[in-house]
Amino acid sequence: MSPAESRTGLVIVASTRASRGEYEDLSGPLAVDFLRELGFETPAPVVVADADIPATLDQLFARPEDLPDVLLTSGGTGVTPDDLTVDALLPHLERLLPGVVQAFFLRGLDNTPLAVVSRAVAGTHGRTFCMTLPGSQGGVRDGCEVLRPLLPHLTELLHRAPDSTPAPSAPSEPPAELLAARISETPLEEFLPEARALTATDAAGAVAIFEGIVRNHDGGQSVNSLTYSAHPSAEDELRRVCLSVLSHFPGVRAWVAHRVGPLTIGECAFLVVVASAHRREAFAALAELTDRVKADVPIWKEQHMGDGSTQWVGL
Repeated sequence: MSPAESRTGLVIVASTRASRGEYEDLSGPLAVDFLRELGFETPAPVVVADADIPATLDQLFARPEDLPDVLLTSGGTGVTPDDLTVDALLPHLERLLPGVVQAFFLRGLDNTPLAVVSRAVAGTHGRTFCMTLPGSQGGVRDGCEVLRPLLPHLTELLHRAPDSTPAPSAPSEPPAELLAARISETPLEEFLPEARALTATDAAGAVAIFEGIVRNHDGGQSVNSLTYSAHPSAEDELRRVCLSVLSHFPGVRAWVAHRVGPLTIGECAFLVVVASAHRREAFAALAELTDRVKADVPIWKEQHMGDGSTQWVGL
């Protein structure tokens, strides 16, 4: 499938009350609007009762020719007996993508500690990417923002024929390059001009920058400051993780650093600069680098709360 061909999306909402017309579902339209913004031809959401979601998905996957490029569901991800969506979708997935789910939960935790009470699954079936989202508007927004930089890259990968020959430019595309992977006590703001200058080249059409900033709250509590600590192996592990991620992004150049020591509100704790010929690869590599570093590198933070208490995160 060439990039010029249209991609399709489908949103299925599991809500017994909405299917009966007892209230207007607002989460499904958010997901539809999101897919349309990314260029996916997406009809209005399909609303079904919670009890009907297993049969609805079974019927959909029984017709491979009708499957969209992206399938998102809303609702039915809780822990009550009538929350069936995750269990109904899981048997149809051929390859799971736990990193996408992890990124979704991490984003949700920025808004509420209850985010992890919900369930979620993401994966692929043939050329279709699938993910379950909560029935709340906030949950759908979080899921959409996590998927925004990923879906173009994912759909492109899923539509590559296994036996297809590389594009003419592929053999000459340079390998990815990791320019820096450092743990630093020096304020990262001082490195940003250097990092951008080293990462960008005349061949780069996109430079994407992530600055992880110390915020003044966490889990509904105020935070005065925090201190980052790292295992002695953290810098080696940071380099290993970055190289692992970049192995999937030929032509991408990256500069990565994480701060340790005491930080105040508003300071940069995590800096990632990525350059690529095209924005899709830059966004996708940036998202994967930030998620993998936060998940896999042994760095912890001690939060000094507004009430005088201390909290450790990441131990």
